[in-house]
Amino acid sequence: MGRQVGRGRTMIGVAAVLAAAVAGCKDSGLPGRNTELAVADTAGWSYPAYEAGSTHAVRVWDQDWMVAAPAIRIPADLLVEVARAGQREVLALATDTEPYSRLYLREAEGYAPMARAAAVPR
Repeated sequence: MGRQVGRGRTMIGVAAVLAAAVAGCKDSGLPGRNTELAVADTAGWSYPAYEAGSTHAVRVWDQDWMVAAPAIRIPADLLVEVARAGQREVLALATDTEPYSRLYLREAEGYAPMARAAAVPR
């Protein structure tokens, strides 16, 4: 009798997992917020991070860096100047060391994170 009760619980558990998996595959979408496929295929795209910041490349240590996101607020004492790009300071986190994976440019709104650009047209 104990074996059949355990087997019954196992079968109920398996059925619940399968039901959850099938429900998870259902395309429930976001009512009223999805774009029709025909419109999405022909619509232009935008990337707000690049639109909000500077899209030109900055040359630092023989590498091109680009603004990767809108400016964010970081306490100034957490950043140190590591280079200059023309008249602009190039900063890194004070706790970071070379080779830097992220640099920052001072903007009016805060500090704009920069990332290495793979290939930037000049």
